[in-house]
Amino acid sequence: MYRITYFFLLGAFLSSCVLLPTLEFKVGDEALQLQEITKMIDDRFYEQAVQRCQEFMKKFPKSKSSDVVLLRVGQAFEGLVEEEYHQVVREGAAAEIAKKQFLEKYGHYQCWVEKPEGVFYDLKHYQEMMDKFPESNYADEAAYHLIPWVYDYQGLPEGSLKEIGYLEKVLQDYPTTSLKPELYYQIGYRLQILYEIYAFSPDAALRSAEEAKRYREKALYFYRLVLTQPTQSKFSRSAWEALKGMEEGKRVYLKE
Repeated sequence: MYRITYFFLLGAFLSSCVLLPTLEFKVGDEALQLQEITKMIDDRFYEQAVQRCQEFMKKFPKSKSSDVVLLRVGQAFEGLVEEEYHQVVREGAAAEIAKKQFLEKYGHYQCWVEKPEGVFYDLKHYQEMMDKFPESNYADEAAYHLIPWVYDYQGLPEGSLKEIGYLEKVLQDYPTTSLKPELYYQIGYRLQILYEIYAFSPDAALRSAEEAKRYREKALYFYRLVLTQPTQSKFSRSAWEALKGMEEGKRVYLKE
C-alpha cells in the first residue's frame, strides 16, 4: 500500500515538473545560442552569426546577455565586410566592382559606410552596447572596436599618433582589460610606423635621426611587453615576428 502511494506521489510530482516551465531551461537555451554564435564567428560564418544574433534579440529582448549579443553582431558585421569586400580587393578585384557586388548582396543590412578607402561597418551595434550597457563587463571590447582608425597615413606621423592616443585611452579606462596583448601590439605597430616615417621618409623635412631612434626603442618596448603577458595569444607570435623583423631591418610601412 505504501509503495503504491509512493509511486503515485512521485508520478504527480514529475508531471508537475514537466508542465511547469523553469527559468533554468531558458537560461540554458540562451547560453547555448550564445555559444553557437561565438563558434560561428570563430569559424568565419559571419552572415549566419548575424542572423542568429538577430533571432536571439527578438526571442530574448530582455536577456541579461544583450550586451554580449550586441558585441557579437558587431564582430560578425566587421568580419563580413572584411572577408567579402576588403579581402576580395586585396586579392586583386577592382575596388568599385567589389563594392558594387558587396552592397548588392549585403546592403539590406543598412550598416555600411562608404569612405575613400572603401566600405566599412558603421559600428552602430558597438555604440548601442556602450549607450545601453556602459558598465558591461565587455565595455572594453566595445570601446576598442569603436576606435576611429585612420587607414591612410599619407606618409605623415599624425595618423599614427592619433591611433596611439585612442589605444592608450582604452588601456587607461579599462586597466584590467584582457585585451592588453592586442592593445600593446597595436601600439607597437604604430610606433614602428612612426620610426619608419622619421627614419626613411622621402620628405627630407620629416626625417629625424633622433625621433627615429626614440620611436624605434618605444616600438621594441611595446612588442616585448606583449611577450610578458601571462596569457599567450596570436599577438604573442605577431610581436615576436615584429621584433625579429625590426632586428633584420624589415619595414612594415615605408617599403624599400
